[in-house]
Amino acid sequence: MTVAGGRDTGWLLPPDLARLKTLERWCELLLELVRERIAEIETTARIAEAAAGRPVPSPVVEWQIQYGIGASNAPMLIHTGDCTLTSGRTRPATRAQAVDALRHPQVEPCGVCDAGRLLGAGDP
Repeated sequence: MTVAGGRDTGWLLPPDLARLKTLERWCELLLELVRERIAEIETTARIAEAAAGRPVPSPVVEWQIQYGIGASNAPMLIHTGDCTLTSGRTRPATRAQAVDALRHPQVEPCGVCDAGRLLGAGDP
C-alpha cells in the first residue's frame, strides 16, 4: 500500500480484517473524543470573551449529527442546522464532518430537511 509521495505504508496496518475493524473503531472513538474536546475549548473561549465584555458572535450551525441512545452512542442521522426534527442528541458539525459521517452505513440523511441532497449524498 502506498500513499502520496510513493512511500510504502503497508507496514503501518495489520493485514487481517478483524484487527483492521478494531483499529477503525478505536479511531472513531478517538475522533469523537477530539471533537468533544474541541467543543469544550471553543465554549470556554466564548465564555471568556463574554466575561471580558467583548461581543461574542453566536456560532452558525450549518449541520447537525444526531447520535443514538445506548452504549454505542453512534451517529444515526445528519440534519441541516435549522432542521425542526432534531433532538437533544444532536451535536453541531462542519460540512466535512457531515459528509464523512454519511460514509458510514448506519448513518442516514434526514428526510425532512433533505440533508442528503444538500450534501450531495445522492450524486454519483
